[in-house]
Order: sequence, then C-alpha cells, then structure tokens
Amino acid sequence: MKKAIVILAVLLSAMMFTLEISKVQANPIKLNKLEFVTYDMDLVYGHYFETGADLSQLEIPDAPEKEGYIFVGWSIEIPETMPDYNMRIFAQYMQSQVVVYEKIGA
Repeated sequence: MKKAIVILAVLLSAMMFTLEISKVQANPIKLNKLEFVTYDMDLVYGHYFETGADLSQLEIPDAPEKEGYIFVGWSIEIPETMPDYNMRIFAQYMQSQVVVYEKIGA
C-alpha cells in the first residue's frame, strides 16, 4: 500500500512539474480585430490578425454606397503591420449636390 501511495505521489509531482514547465514555454497569441465599417456601423470587412501581422498585401474593401453621397475614402491609412489593438476604419463621404443653372432672359 505504501508503495502505491509513493508511486502516486511521484506521478502527481511529475504532472505538476510538467504543467509548470508548459506554462513557461507556452507562447500566447494575441489577436486583434481590423474592421471596415460604413457610416451606420454596418460591417464591410472584419478579420482577426495576430499582432505584427503583415497588412501590406491586404485588399481594401470596395467603396460602400450611400444615397446622396460620394465615397471619398477610408478614415485612416492601413498600417504596414497589425498594431497591438483593435482597429475600426470608417467610410468617409461627401454630400453630393447637384446645382442647376437656369439662364434668365435670352
């Protein structure tokens, strides 16, 4: 009986040691979200990237339409690498105005 208890104690110690070593060697990956959203917060594109991921080849989403407005671009430039925080990039618009001139008196 004593032998079984000693063996179980040794196995428990080995398991605890293995768990502690695993904690030290574990390399957590932090993911941050990159979102492109419209004026009313509709998601155009969203994806998670690891901090430091290369964004230089990321395809920028097509211009979202808004009636009566012209899309002029996104709120910021895309960085070369993913920063250590979530990013939300907003669509920017300019109001479209049509001006009609009428010639008075010919």
